[in-house]
Amino acid sequence: MLFWLAGLYFGWRWASEPGPAWRHALQVLFTMLAAMSAVRLVQRWRSRHNRAEGVFGSLPLYGLFLVKLALVASALAVEYLLQRWIPPQSARTIVGAGLGVAFATIGPVLHRRHNSLRPQVERRA
Repeated sequence: MLFWLAGLYFGWRWASEPGPAWRHALQVLFTMLAAMSAVRLVQRWRSRHNRAEGVFGSLPLYGLFLVKLALVASALAVEYLLQRWIPPQSARTIVGAGLGVAFATIGPVLHRRHNSLRPQVERRA
């Protein structure tokens, strides 16, 4: 659910802002970095206070960032290509929708893959 919400937000952010595609890419990247920094702070706080991992448990932040960076770069290239054939607003909307779906579907796949590769450690009560 968290990844779907993030995907919807980033897709909406890309599609709703007027302006050049490079500005959309920078806004999405900076927003993503801020969100990932907040998640990292929550993870550290929870581990310091011996809390359960919860939703933010073991998000593969570095892997997610690299994949999302590649997605944003791809979205930037696709938007510039689409703008050759269709109006910029339509290209922005199409790319925003595709970016939202990509974020929402690739995030959980990376998360499951990361957790399956992680050694299972017994937690003492």
